[in-house]
Amino acid sequence: MTTTAARARREPTQQRSRRTVRQILDAAEQIVGTQGVDAATTRAIAERAGVAIPSLYRFFADRDEILDALLEHMTADLDQHARAAEAAWQPGDPASLIRLELDTAAAYFEAHPSAVALWFGGRASPLVIQAIRARNHALAVRIRTLLISHHLVPEQTPLAAVDLLVELGDRILEVAFRSPGPPDRQTIELGGIALTAFAERWTQA
Repeated sequence: MTTTAARARREPTQQRSRRTVRQILDAAEQIVGTQGVDAATTRAIAERAGVAIPSLYRFFADRDEILDALLEHMTADLDQHARAAEAAWQPGDPASLIRLELDTAAAYFEAHPSAVALWFGGRASPLVIQAIRARNHALAVRIRTLLISHHLVPEQTPLAAVDLLVELGDRILEVAFRSPGPPDRQTIELGGIALTAFAERWTQA
């Protein structure tokens, strides 16, 4: 995941270096999840990770690069969870797949409070925006493919409609996680009903 705005950073190749980067990202996740994004300074991250400041700067130019890398990792991790859930999905109707995706994402965000802060916290980093948009579009492509392959929506269902479905799902999750702690289950339930009504519009096209 790169953009013209992205700065080059050293990618670890040796096991020790990879372990150091993992310690840094784990420390950043812990701080963001318990104290918030503002508390995740490079000094605080280095101290929590147990690495020297110069070692941190070998791999990351500043704390924003650390947070971008952390979100990139979490985005990939969430996608792995979603793909595993989709592989185990027993096809029924669009509602069951929509609920599966909402529940999978909600469970991940509940287990990773730092992901909530980074994903929904309003950070304007171009990399963060790109990572989320790219992941959402990839999810839309998968959902459309699944629904069409199981004859749950017509083949002519526009991808733009499923893109919007996923973006609306993102907003529902954002509302559900506005307060610290577990998500608002009623918001997720009602959101699932609204998304299903939208999706069923295409079953009758």
